[in-house]
Order: sequence, then structure tokens, then C-alpha cells
Amino acid sequence: MQKFTFEKLVKSEKLRNEFFDHYDWLIRIAKEKGFIDAALALAKAKKRVQDELNLIIYY
Repeated sequence: MQKFTFEKLVKSEKLRNEFFDHYDWLIRIAKEKGFIDAALALAKAKKRVQDELNLIIYY
């Protein structure tokens, strides 16, 4: 069973926070290691997921 699914992220604020903490960690590590393109791609993906979740949660 997957820990993070879109449905679970919609339903659980705690799980969303954990998910985005993981994303932040990945972005930070990519930047620290000099993988700026990867950090940017991750940041864009994070924003897209946040925007999509917000559409469902707050609509």
C-alpha cells in the first residue's frame, strides 16, 4: 500500500504536511548538491500538487 496517494493527501492535513516536508527536503538537498535544474523541477512539481490539492480541498 502506498503511503501517499492523492486521495489520502486530500483527506489528511497531517499526511499533507509530511508529504510536503519530504518535498522540501528533496528541494533543499538538490540545491545544496548543486542540482539547480532538479531543484527547480521539484519546486514546480510541488507547486502543481499544492495547487491541485487546494482546488479539491477548498472548492
